[in-house]
Amino acid sequence: MRRFLALLILALPLCLSAQNTKVWEEVRADHQLASGPDRVYPFDAPKLSKRPKGFREAYVSVYARHGSRYAYTKRAYTFLRDAMNSAAEEDNLTPYGDSLRNILEPFFNIAINRTGDLTPLGWQQHTRIAATMLKCFPKAFPRKAVVDACVSPSMRSAMSMTAFCLSLAKNRPDLQIYEHQSLDDIYATRPNLGNPLPTYKRICPPNPLTESVEDFFERKVDWKAILGKIFINPESVLGNSSAFHAMDNVYMLVAGMNSLDESIVPDVSGIFTADEFASMWEVDNYMRFKEYYNYLGSCCSVWDDIVAKADARLAARKRGADLRFGHDHVVQTLLMIANIQDFGHFAETPDELAMWYQTYNSPMATNLQLVFYTPKRKNKSVLVKLLLNGRETYFSGLEPVKGPYYSWDDLKAFLAERTSLFCERIPIK
Repeated sequence: MRRFLALLILALPLCLSAQNTKVWEEVRADHQLASGPDRVYPFDAPKLSKRPKGFREAYVSVYARHGSRYAYTKRAYTFLRDAMNSAAEEDNLTPYGDSLRNILEPFFNIAINRTGDLTPLGWQQHTRIAATMLKCFPKAFPRKAVVDACVSPSMRSAMSMTAFCLSLAKNRPDLQIYEHQSLDDIYATRPNLGNPLPTYKRICPPNPLTESVEDFFERKVDWKAILGKIFINPESVLGNSSAFHAMDNVYMLVAGMNSLDESIVPDVSGIFTADEFASMWEVDNYMRFKEYYNYLGSCCSVWDDIVAKADARLAARKRGADLRFGHDHVVQTLLMIANIQDFGHFAETPDELAMWYQTYNSPMATNLQLVFYTPKRKNKSVLVKLLLNGRETYFSGLEPVKGPYYSWDDLKAFLAERTSLFCERIPIK
């Protein structure tokens, strides 16, 4: 019991400045924020801080989510399609439901066969992010600098990696770029699939939020009122689905429209009011926290990979970048593990969670970039700063040297302490 309490105490941030008590108002006012992980990449980052005097950028380490995609599950399309078709046969559609059915049918014919695919927008996002990285940190990419890119076993992630690397090659044909995907890369890209490294044992304390997602949903969402706009008798269309799973699919359908070409997007604005859509975001936000919390132990290996590859690069004085492409659940977990922007602060109640944890912080193509700066004088430490979606950010509980710049030695010690909260490294015999 004493060890468990110690873990919870260590997990609390020293700074609580990231608490957002206005999050509900902001989400109600912004459809993109209310779309959570289906938010499109904002490209709204301000100008970066000047390079520290006496230092130059030497290397960039990246973890990136795939870009915009179609819904990752067909059920996001088939639930409403099948429910409306059955309701039409039973005279169970409202006038709005009948109109919506006619509007959505051509869209479903396009979208269902593209489930999970990267969209043109997703390709463009990674193309632009790569070009921006080169522009912002040119000293890290001298002639013949090496770029190593690995990816999870996901086609949309692989296509995102290719878009990113093609953009690098187009802007800098002299770079040496290598892309790869294998079981050996899982620990660096998507370790919750089954980390192949035998040295990790999950010791993450139990999730502090125990209310079920279904109960949380029932408290937050008037699902009968929402489905009642489409169906005369909304309860009759659930079939084998719970109300929560039915509404989760409708939410994914609407939120996912952000990522698609306007020429194929139907008008679904009548399904949710702004308040209803915000309430669905809060439920989705809670559901994902409940799921992603379970990955805290396994995803420590991503931070270990970042540290190991950075040390190897710095020791060998090899400029360039190490790139990893994967998914939002890994990004969200990395934020929690390293307590970036106080994501490591775990709310005491489900109703407080949204003030600390927001899935819209990992939009499509979200990326973490650690930029390393080597000193011109040998008696100084390497510095590193962290960008989240192009914005300079901070590690809560770690004092920077100046501005957004941290000592690499201090950051390594901090990451070792943070990861030890959630996993135990077992020596290989």
